[in-house]
Amino acid sequence: MINSLYQIFNKGSLRTLSFILAIVLTLLFFINVNDFSTNLRTAHPIVILLIIWGTGILWIHGIGFEIRTSIWQMLFFPLLGYIAFIVAIVVSWLS
Repeated sequence: MINSLYQIFNKGSLRTLSFILAIVLTLLFFINVNDFSTNLRTAHPIVILLIIWGTGILWIHGIGFEIRTSIWQMLFFPLLGYIAFIVAIVVSWLS
């Protein structure tokens, strides 16, 4: 089941979206280091780990690494990266 779900997100356009979102999130971090770190200082540690994990997922998926094992596909599922990106934007700008 995870293989079929992963193949839905294994399209070129979604890989491009992942790559662009990973670049945006990384640039937001490097451009606004003080604001980003100030907002994350008060955030729950799970949220911070989710943001870092989501950025890694987006980079892995966006660059085009092929994950063949089901457990790793489940751990690095691109939808989780998209959700983590939304959490990062909400924590960074709305708090």
